Amino acid sequence: MFLAFGVGRFAYTPLLPLMQEQAGLAVDMAGYLASMMYLGYLVGSIVTTKTLSKFGAFSILCFGLIVLVFGSLAMSIGDIFIHWALVMFCIGISSAAIFLSTLSLVLKVFLDYGAGWLTAFLYTGIGAAIVLIGFTVPEIGLSIGWQGAWGFVALTALGGGIVCLWLLTPFSRNQQCGTSSEASWVVPGAKRAASFLIAAYFLSGFACTIGGTFMVAILADFPGLQGHAYIGWILVGAMVIPSCIVWPLVASRVGEVKTTAFLLAILAFSNLIVVVWQSPGGVLLAAGVFGSSFLAIPGLVLGRLGQLAGNKKDKVTGVATIIYGLSMVLGPSVGGLVAKLTGSFDGSLALASFFLFFASIIAILADRATTTGKVKTIQLCTENCN
Repeated sequence: MFLAFGVGRFAYTPLLPLMQEQAGLAVDMAGYLASMMYLGYLVGSIVTTKTLSKFGAFSILCFGLIVLVFGSLAMSIGDIFIHWALVMFCIGISSAAIFLSTLSLVLKVFLDYGAGWLTAFLYTGIGAAIVLIGFTVPEIGLSIGWQGAWGFVALTALGGGIVCLWLLTPFSRNQQCGTSSEASWVVPGAKRAASFLIAAYFLSGFACTIGGTFMVAILADFPGLQGHAYIGWILVGAMVIPSCIVWPLVASRVGEVKTTAFLLAILAFSNLIVVVWQSPGGVLLAAGVFGSSFLAIPGLVLGRLGQLAGNKKDKVTGVATIIYGLSMVLGPSVGGLVAKLTGSFDGSLALASFFLFFASIIAILADRATTTGKVKTIQLCTENCN
């Protein structure tokens, strides 16, 4: 997770102001570039979902790690937009391959213990990467340029990849192949709940990528913060780590879906904070709230989908990841375009807040779907007994 998202996806955020200043990257082009990465993530999600059972999770993990290392290195040797776009597309593919293969390896373990909410703990790795990259990359970029900073990202991916393979190789060898005896859609109302949950997941992905892509750029607009805007991104990473420990524990008591609905509402407020309190303090507060919630959501959603889907969990979580990838393609492009047309990020953030509130309502409907299904099942059993 450290590599798939913290390095593969979010390294671009603290590098964005450097590329704007040193390479002349326009704000709308920055959004399109992020969308190319997310398009690669979408394509990678589709291909990985279809090939996971054929090639095995560990082989796909190795492929993803190799592409991530060489893709990050390639960003350090090019200086034209088409080159950046193609490389970011490949990095997006690697991110999806690493994520889905890792999820396949460990999700079954969590579900065997009846604790799908443990999936959210994995996202602490993303927070650790955000802090590391957020501290080091901007300073390296100011010293030796944005291309040197991308070179550092490649070295980080290489070192992390070696550790990742060393840790997971024994585990992958011990995995036994075979068909699961677990039934699919075992929870009453599971299909309907999964549909609602995936819809909420799509909207959250669209909205979160707007704030996640442009947060550092927003801070850089304030006088005196141009060279230190990355502090906001470090704050996001620092808040991710405890949030991916606390919220899973909350979910173990009140449920993954209810916790997700609450977190979506918190995210919506984080965007509105920037709109109504346009100061460095307001943006930093919003960054802290954003970091305390946005990465706990995917782990909770995917963990719950795995519970609902039973032996179809790999397919259903793969479909959810594909749909989430589509939302992330649209988010930065729409956000960047709205910012260019309006001259500020306020419209983009307000749009993101609207979708997050809507997603929170849909998540509540997902929770009610399974609850209603259980009530109907109890009533049916009572009638049959009578």
